[in-house]
This record gives sequence, C-alpha cells and structure tokens, in this order.
Amino acid sequence: MTDSSDSTQSIIPPQLPAKDEINVLDLMIVIAKQKRMILRVTFVSALLSIGISLLLPNIYTGTTKILPPQSNQSTSVNAIMLGQLGGLAGAAGSALGLKDPNALYIAMLKSRKIMEILVLRFDLKTVYQKKTMIDTLTKFEKESTITSGKDGVITVEVEDKDPQRAADLANGYIEELNKLMQTFALTEASSRRRFFEKQMKPAKDNLTDAEVMLDKTPSTSLQYMDALRNLKYREGIYQLAASQFAAATMDEAKDAPLIQILDQAVVPEKKSKPMRSLIVILATLMAFFLAMIWAFMRENMIKARRQPEQAAHIVELHNAIRFRE
Repeated sequence: MTDSSDSTQSIIPPQLPAKDEINVLDLMIVIAKQKRMILRVTFVSALLSIGISLLLPNIYTGTTKILPPQSNQSTSVNAIMLGQLGGLAGAAGSALGLKDPNALYIAMLKSRKIMEILVLRFDLKTVYQKKTMIDTLTKFEKESTITSGKDGVITVEVEDKDPQRAADLANGYIEELNKLMQTFALTEASSRRRFFEKQMKPAKDNLTDAEVMLDKTPSTSLQYMDALRNLKYREGIYQLAASQFAAATMDEAKDAPLIQILDQAVVPEKKSKPMRSLIVILATLMAFFLAMIWAFMRENMIKARRQPEQAAHIVELHNAIRFRE
C-alpha cells in the first residue's frame, strides 16, 4: 500500500522564486549589456576630474603656535584688553569670567583691529581681488583658522596660494597681537603709576604729621605709644605706595614680548590642498555608481516598452513631465 504522504509530496510543484527577488544573474546581464555606456561615462568622468583637479591652484598653509601669558597675568590688564577690544572680546570675557585666558587671546586675534592691520599691511584687497574692506575681511577670515588646544597652546593657520605669504600672515597675527598686548600693558602700567603717584603725596604728608606729633608728645606719657603706633602705620602706608609706584614705573619701561612663540611659521614646502588623487578617485567612483543606476533604469524602461500596459504608462508619464508651451 502506497503512503498517502509520499503521493502528496510527489504532486507538489517546485517553488518558483518570487518576482521581487533580485537575481544576481539578471544584474550581471544588465551590466554586460550596458558595459559600453558604464565604461564610457566612468572614463570620461575620470578624465574630467583629472583636468579640473589640475586646474585648481595649490594652497599652502602657514602655521604658528604660541603660548599666551597664563594665570599670572594681572586681572587689570585683562580687563583693559576686554574694554578696548569691543564686542567680540567683551562677550568672551563676560561669558567666561576671565577663567579661560586663551578665549581672550583668540578673541583678540580674531578682532577686526588686528585683521584690518594685516589686510593693509599685506595689501590683501589686491590679493583677494576685493573692492571693499568688508569683503576682504570676510575672505581673510575664511582663510584663517585660530584654535586652542587642551594643552593651552594657540595655533594660528593661514591658507594662501603663495607659501611665503601664508607664513608671513600667520606670523603677522602673532606680531600684531604682541604689539596690541604691549599697548594694553603700557596703558595698565601707566594707570597704576599715576594712581600710586597720587597716593604718595597724601601718604607722605600723613607721615610727616605723624612724625611731628611724635616729637611733640612726651616720651613718658601714654599718648606717646599711640603716636608711635600711628607713625609706624603711616610709614607702612607710604612704603607700600612707594614700592607700588616703583614697580609700575618699571613695568611701564618694559619692552619684553608677552607672547611665547613655540613654533614660528616657516615657508611650507608642500601644498596642503587640493588633494587631487582623492578628488579623481571620488569623482570616478561616483560616476561609476551613477552609470550603474542609469543602466538599470534604462534596461527597465526597455523592458517596460515591450509590454503594452507598461508602454502606455510610460507615454502618459512622458506627456505629464514634458514642458508645454
């Protein structure tokens, strides 16, 4: 007797692959049919990308690294810097409460005051072929990158077609920053000198009065000890004012650089961009994939035209998207 389950299995037809399944063989057939178009588009794109990349000018980057004054810099100097730099530095100072000194120096480097000096110094209007100062500053800002690392080192990078100018601009930033800080330091020292100079006269007068009072007081009386203590106090006040006046006078006469240059910008020997090989590779790969997509779309359109129903839809789509007068 034949098993009913075996007879049932024998009459079940083999399952066919679903229509929506991607058949690798079909894909290979499409690629083989459209290989000329795919290769032609890829080859032409590669040639075009090579030509375009060769037309792009070489860009060089001048880089300098500095270590600004750290926490030992007086708070009064920072306050004067913030006040004179205006909105940008003022916002940085108020937001950070002067806890991050590097933010202040970055704001100074990015300030319009320094950038305008460099624009005029290197005639960047002519270099960038700009008519107005605003357009020149905008272009210059795009070519400049000023960052601060976790180690406290500030890096200034300037890109330019001329390697010598790229290095000179990067160094120019630091030179102008140092000049600006010298001006601020001189202003602060002058203010301190004038302040303590004014304090010294009344302090000296009070000291003289205390000496006279001590001389008039009998050495055997209780008032003598009070007069002596008053004299010592007035002497201390006068000596403090005198020492601060002397320190401010010395600071005013100083002409030492406040910025420590770790790495001065040198003329770069190699370009930083464009990366021509990367441009050619990416453009060629993109063209290849676009050509593949177009090949599959083209093959599907050809197959659709062979079916009456699909052909009618194609005509309807063509009529819908074409421009009418």
